[in-house]
Amino acid sequence: MPNLDPWINQNEEHMMAKKTITNKFENHWLSNKDEHQNRIRPNLHHPIYNELHEKTIELIDWTLEKYKETAAATNLKKMKQNEEETIIIDNIIKELDNKRDIAINKKKKALLRDEVSIYRLEEVTLGYVLFLIHELTDNKLY
Repeated sequence: MPNLDPWINQNEEHMMAKKTITNKFENHWLSNKDEHQNRIRPNLHHPIYNELHEKTIELIDWTLEKYKETAAATNLKKMKQNEEETIIIDNIIKELDNKRDIAINKKKKALLRDEVSIYRLEEVTLGYVLFLIHELTDNKLY
């Protein structure tokens, strides 16, 4: 029997819209995470190949956790839902961009070849995750 109370119907519509947006964002990240997990080769002797994918998986997990924490902390109202989601994603982008800037500065200051390669790996991985966020949200690159 359908629910005839208009308030409950609106609340159900709001929850469905929230789940759709959240599912789109989370599904995008989970599919990317799965793709990188499938690319890891345990017996490969290349020093950076597996590290790149492992670092990408870590950043994807961090991004998902940050998104879930922030989304759970804020009550997304129906009218402000898109604005709130945009603000949450923009904050994640700013944090990742700051981390990338730190990696770039550390890479410039590094003297040893190993340190330079580690910071370059961080920079590339952070840049890739930022690209994925911009691709998903249709934002222009900064």
